[in-house]
Amino acid sequence: MGRDERACPVCGRFFSAVRCPRCGYSGPAGKFAAGCPVCGYSMSPDDASDALEPASRTRRAGPAAPLPAWVWLLALGLLAAAVAALWSIL
Repeated sequence: MGRDERACPVCGRFFSAVRCPRCGYSGPAGKFAAGCPVCGYSMSPDDASDALEPASRTRRAGPAAPLPAWVWLLALGLLAAAVAALWSIL
């Protein structure tokens, strides 16, 4: 797949946006003329192979988002239920 292709060589769909491999921002190609408008990332020729990886396999910059409170409450409830079950067996 070449850098200047306008359609996917597999399915034929036209590309309508560009996605930054560093921060994940998507937008029209014109906004990326001088690099990513959000994080400033500018792909060098050495980074070209990284851009061909699926988005799910590329790493994003910054720390991971914290888990929502309901996940912690569910985990705590399951832990309490397991401890209670073990306590009743003993």
